[in-house]
Amino acid sequence: MLKKLYYLTDKGQKEVYRASLWLTIFELVTTLSVLPIFCALYEMLMVYTGRKNETSSLVLYLAASILIVVLSFLSYKKMYKVKYLAAGKENCHLRMSVADKLRKLPESYLSKRDLSDLTSTVMDDIGTIERAITNSVAETVAGIASGIILIIALLFINVKLALCLLSCLPLAVITMSLSNAVSGKTNAKNRILKLDVSESVQEFLENIKSLRASDTMHEYQKKMDYRINRIVPRLLLFEFLAGMCVSVSYNVMRLGIGFVVICGAKMLSKGEITPFVFLLFLLMSVRVYEPLSQALETVGALIASTVAAGRIKEIMEYPEMSGSKDTDIKAFDVEFKNVRFSYDDEEVLKDVSFVAKQGEYTALVGPSGSGKSTIAKLAARFWDIDSGRITVGGTDVSTVEPEELFKYFSIVFQDVTLFHDTIYNNILVGNKNATRQQVMKAAEDAQCMSFIDKIPGGFDAVIGENGHTLSGGERQRLSIARAFLKDAPIVLLDESTASLDPETETSIQIALERLTRNKTVIMIAHRLRTIEKCDKIVVLDEGKIVGCGGHSDLMANCETYKKMQQYQRETDIIKETMSEKKMIS
Repeated sequence: MLKKLYYLTDKGQKEVYRASLWLTIFELVTTLSVLPIFCALYEMLMVYTGRKNETSSLVLYLAASILIVVLSFLSYKKMYKVKYLAAGKENCHLRMSVADKLRKLPESYLSKRDLSDLTSTVMDDIGTIERAITNSVAETVAGIASGIILIIALLFINVKLALCLLSCLPLAVITMSLSNAVSGKTNAKNRILKLDVSESVQEFLENIKSLRASDTMHEYQKKMDYRINRIVPRLLLFEFLAGMCVSVSYNVMRLGIGFVVICGAKMLSKGEITPFVFLLFLLMSVRVYEPLSQALETVGALIASTVAAGRIKEIMEYPEMSGSKDTDIKAFDVEFKNVRFSYDDEEVLKDVSFVAKQGEYTALVGPSGSGKSTIAKLAARFWDIDSGRITVGGTDVSTVEPEELFKYFSIVFQDVTLFHDTIYNNILVGNKNATRQQVMKAAEDAQCMSFIDKIPGGFDAVIGENGHTLSGGERQRLSIARAFLKDAPIVLLDESTASLDPETETSIQIALERLTRNKTVIMIAHRLRTIEKCDKIVVLDEGKIVGCGGHSDLMANCETYKKMQQYQRETDIIKETMSEKKMIS
């Protein structure tokens, strides 16, 4: 059950139950502390009634107490070690399992989930489960087990009094079982509100420069305050509802002590039990309820953790993109055959067919939203298509395991992702098995040395989160260096030089020419003058191919392409005019 609920390993589940066993032993050993107290009180009672004149040795009481303390310490130490080591290992395993699962999920799933949502699942939800494994599971199991063992032992002493102890337990369990019905929805809503706060904070940090430059900072902060403040009463409500169930069940269960007192007093007056038995039950009734009370409290925490477990279950059971890992592709023509693809219910590509041949440049052009980037990502199987067929060298990409397919692709898109690490390690992402000489060669081929040599530390300099210490052109060149290091036969290229200065653009163009030499190149074009010499130009409009061929053919036969060229010329004229005005001023 634990394995299925919290995605524990077989060993982890055994260790949790092992910790529960040691905690049960600890609870039973600590219960033994009642015996010296009972014996002392009983001897005092006997002396008071004149039935016994001799008392046990003080040394015996001291030795018994020391033995109980030592046994309690050893059993708790063993439990603590097993429990926390198991929880730590399982926490690590679960985090890595979720991360590995996310790596295998299709882009369609990741695009629907906000980054802060996924981060919250990996960090907060798994943390909740770790706390449940560490503090709740063992206490619940041990509390129930030790309570049952003690009550069974008391049944052998006196059935009626033992049943008095048990009389209110079913009602307490029923009350506790209502906890999820009473507070579960509130807990789930609170999780959504917490996520809303996380998203708000992340958005604030990402856009803090823009907010500072505008007069909307105060207004945005007020919205954040509202989101944060509105969750406080709901958190209090959840704590009240959950605490109410625990408190009611706790006090209902302890009504059994009153029943023991009342029933025991009547039985004692009638001579049905001895003072020995009555005194024993008075002491044990208090001790029996301690582990059971702890179990009731931790059951509430376990119920609350099911929300986090459900979110992790959603990720872990989401269908992966499957395929063969033994594919050996020899040719690298990329062919789309009658491909249709939709984002949710919106069809983005409609019956798209073309071939990007090995050793040629194939450019994708079209208005914004026409499907250019979608085609490039479908080629590398970021998503699976609705219908049709995409092949690489005749092999259907849907039959190839995504990570195996990625080996044949180098991707240089507009959005460059860099890590808070050294320049060297950021380039090494392209090929983890590369030597330092190969990394340096890739950097040189990508025109990176001009800025790496100027940075203190060179290749070993840390470039900050997502390379924030570098310019846009420098970040782009590091991305190209990765592609050089990977040296894959197919290059997906999203032209991203439009906003760069002429010197940087020239450097990147030189690097790209080296990178794409003799390879299959699919290029997403934003500035048409850069693709006029391409071997093939595919013109897209509203998800359909409206033209395919060379520049001169398209200028003669494709109205969409001619209009785009006209718009490009008009834009260039406006830019030149503005540039001249700046120079004059």
